[in-house]
Amino acid sequence: MKILHIVDSAFFAAHRKTVGETILALADAGVEQEVMAREGGLPGWLWEAVPMTRLRPAKDGRVATLANRIRMWRELRSFEPDLVVKWGRDARELAPSGRFVQVSFLAERENLRQFDKADYIMANLEGTLAWAKENGFSGAKSFVLPPFAYEYGNMPPMARKDFFIPEKARIIYISGNFERGIGYETLFDAIPSLVDTYFLVAGEGADEEYIKDCAARANVKSRSRFIPEAWRTMGALALSDFALLPFDSSETAKDILEAQLARKVVITLKNSVAREFVADGKTGFTVPKGDSYLLRQKIKEVAAMDEAARAQIAEAAYGQAKGHTAARIVPGYAGMFEELVAKYRARRNLLH
Repeated sequence: MKILHIVDSAFFAAHRKTVGETILALADAGVEQEVMAREGGLPGWLWEAVPMTRLRPAKDGRVATLANRIRMWRELRSFEPDLVVKWGRDARELAPSGRFVQVSFLAERENLRQFDKADYIMANLEGTLAWAKENGFSGAKSFVLPPFAYEYGNMPPMARKDFFIPEKARIIYISGNFERGIGYETLFDAIPSLVDTYFLVAGEGADEEYIKDCAARANVKSRSRFIPEAWRTMGALALSDFALLPFDSSETAKDILEAQLARKVVITLKNSVAREFVADGKTGFTVPKGDSYLLRQKIKEVAAMDEAARAQIAEAAYGQAKGHTAARIVPGYAGMFEELVAKYRARRNLLH
């Protein structure tokens, strides 16, 4: 089986872990793949791992140009994929038809009129799939491939001295795309009063300077250590007391799973993402969106818990999250894609 991924660079920026880790995990599983994306739109580590075709945007930024369509057709004829995965709106608009299965990834509640009804829709969350079905995509045309995270076992913690953090200070792990409007404003409004507390903030994104300005305005930038996403490892989680993930983004699912696999208590938003991974008070804690007061109170509550109580919640969460490791989930990805290809070939054989 050969898979071609067509990646919208703007979509990748908002869903780096979902897109990047899916491609890498399939490569590790031995699936032959190629990627098409705008030149400079994807990070170097992905270019190095999987063969890529670089699409050159026009002066107005568009990639759906005649030159790119010709380049794409040449690669399609050369690679001859069995299945094409389209990541993002530009990818859906650019992707040609052909003798292969087409799958469009649905991350959140998008306008389904932009999705070709002949395609399959793939989602990572049951709530997203349910919404797609309610709005016109049948169960035969839509499916869930659950999110996964990597478990690194007994990863040693990063050193406090590397971040100039005092020995007795509390450390809270924060992780999420650097985007306006997903919750950083509320977070930085909630944490200034936390004394003797430092923050490891892992992430990347177009709004990085804005996020850092939010930290500065809240007078917590001097206690915040911004970690490039390439450093986002279990080592940072291992150094932390618990994880603060109050972000309204489907990508938060992967951050929740990472923290749970590191046996860290999670505080996140009470929304459709958390509903699938966090039982409030049992496998983590949830707070309403936009309420800095309740968020502050919940952080103080978790910080005041004794180690045994936190460990009990963390272990319960770990028991659930271990079903979402890459080792358990990725074979299902490959299996589903192979099943779709087999069904497509069977239909073609009937017609011929």
